[in-house]
Amino acid sequence: MSGFLWRMGAALALGVLGLGLIFWQLEHASLNASAGLGRPSLPVYGLMFVGLLLLYASLFYALTRWSRFLHAHPETRQLPPWFLVAIIVFSGAALVTGIAVHAGYLREQDPVPMEISQGFIAYEVSFATLALVPLVLLGVRWATGYRR
Repeated sequence: MSGFLWRMGAALALGVLGLGLIFWQLEHASLNASAGLGRPSLPVYGLMFVGLLLLYASLFYALTRWSRFLHAHPETRQLPPWFLVAIIVFSGAALVTGIAVHAGYLREQDPVPMEISQGFIAYEVSFATLALVPLVLLGVRWATGYRR
């Protein structure tokens, strides 16, 4: 059980790292476009792709491990689906609202600030993670072959 928790924690950390890379590079590209500097350099897109790979690998690993764990331990209690969906809706709404407020703030600035806000990236990563974890739990629950 301890090894399972360490592996799931490592998958979570890898997913958070991937989300961080994705949102950092998206913010970099957005600031370049807002400042009228054109497209960002190729490494920005490369790091965004690496972030996507890390995120997808961690999600795939978490889905397969959690489904194997539930098949081996069918007595495991889980959160109700309505609660998981409520978490997804709340975190998605908070993420979209935060992005809209940040975009409005950037539009109001006369010289567009070129520094990436680490707090904003942490906000995005936190709420995106809060939306993806319940999606993994729901995905396994609603997958073919799930038994209670």
